Amino acid sequence: MIWKRIFNPSVSVRARAAQITNAVLTPVLARPLRLTHLVEYPKCGGSWIRNMIRTYLGSEAYLADRLVFRDAVIHTHRLYRRSFRQTVVVVRDPRDLFVSSYHHETHYEAREKGLSIEKYFTHDPNRSVQEDFADYLEARLLNPNHPWFYYSQFLDAWLNRPAVCVVRYEDFLKEPQTQLVRVIRFLKRPLDLDKIEEAVRLNSFDYQTKIRYGESRERGVTDNSKFLRKGVAGDWKNHFDRRSCELLELVEGTSLRRLGYEEDAGWVARFLENGS
Repeated sequence: MIWKRIFNPSVSVRARAAQITNAVLTPVLARPLRLTHLVEYPKCGGSWIRNMIRTYLGSEAYLADRLVFRDAVIHTHRLYRRSFRQTVVVVRDPRDLFVSSYHHETHYEAREKGLSIEKYFTHDPNRSVQEDFADYLEARLLNPNHPWFYYSQFLDAWLNRPAVCVVRYEDFLKEPQTQLVRVIRFLKRPLDLDKIEEAVRLNSFDYQTKIRYGESRERGVTDNSKFLRKGVAGDWKNHFDRRSCELLELVEGTSLRRLGYEEDAGWVARFLENGS
């Protein structure tokens, strides 16, 4: 896999040179350039939170095909690295994480071709969403491929590290201003409440759907073909059945409890009985 990444023909020589240069420079220049690393397991809502931080700092979007610059917010999906500085780690209920990933890999209009998951799962639009999702979930849980590690391993790598700010996607949904203040304080930047409000407003779901797609959608209004699909917590309840619940509990149940989303394994029975 590493050789495919190094010699990927879809990546230009210039972009590859920038990536290699950044890999060398970033650990050395992280402090003087005041770099922020935002780390998440894919589909935890990191893009939204990164954009709020970037907007507050007045920083341009950082892409991997250009040289790193001052105040860049570097968004990545990696296990712990000592060289990272000012690291914000985004976590999310793994049930919602996998639902978001399911729609991204089956319905997103700009999804990549030849996804690794297709080796283990074939989307069937003629099945119920619960049945199709259960097959997808089993494939993802048993064959981690993007990324190659389990969500529980991601948590093992990042939780309880010194000088790391862990934020929950759901907390940002409920209190975006309060959570952004917490991040800015962690980054030891001057606090400006007007800039906090503006960063939240400019990255709100309805504002961003208007900018990106030409039509505003309220949070919770679904478009499965878009990157900004729904923007809510708890959508897993519309996708999980008994099989999905038991699979998730078996493989990532400890993650649910470690992050405080459930107190015990009894959530499976409670959901199947009451739907909540």
